[in-house]
Amino acid sequence: MGDTGDLEGSSLTLHKYVEEFPGLIHFIYVDRTTGRFLAPDMADCVDMLTPDTIRSIMRRTMFALREGYGAATWRRGAIHVCAVRWWERKGQPLRPAPHPPAAVRALAPPGDILATFYRQLMELVFPNDSQGVSIKELVCIHLGLLPASTAVQQARRLAHSVYELAGENPAIASDLL
Repeated sequence: MGDTGDLEGSSLTLHKYVEEFPGLIHFIYVDRTTGRFLAPDMADCVDMLTPDTIRSIMRRTMFALREGYGAATWRRGAIHVCAVRWWERKGQPLRPAPHPPAAVRALAPPGDILATFYRQLMELVFPNDSQGVSIKELVCIHLGLLPASTAVQQARRLAHSVYELAGENPAIASDLL
């Protein structure tokens, strides 16, 4: 995961978020519909997180979300992770149709270049009505003790902040490939 690039002359750094989100050391905002992500430069947290740790966190996130959960929190040593998936249509949140977790587990695993998993998931949770629906995910990584409710609350506020920053402008997001 590399630098997300410049945004109007200043790069996206974690320092902008530290005061507003105590304990936050890294985050990854993913738009699964466009295949793009936004994250602060890893240089801001290189002494606390390694690329292997980030990969491990993302694997666990994918596992939890593939099990049918819309959100998951867990601890790994001193690191607290909160992962959230939500659905939108034209910037407005949507509530997916109830679906059995076994149906999600039966889908092809995520990770193929054609995004088969996400297309099938969208068809599963919005049957006959997936036009214009987008899938967003946010993974927040905190250092130290943090109640799950606080992590989820911060994730919501951070998602709003990052969405305003990123908007639908692909020029400031990096390809997932």
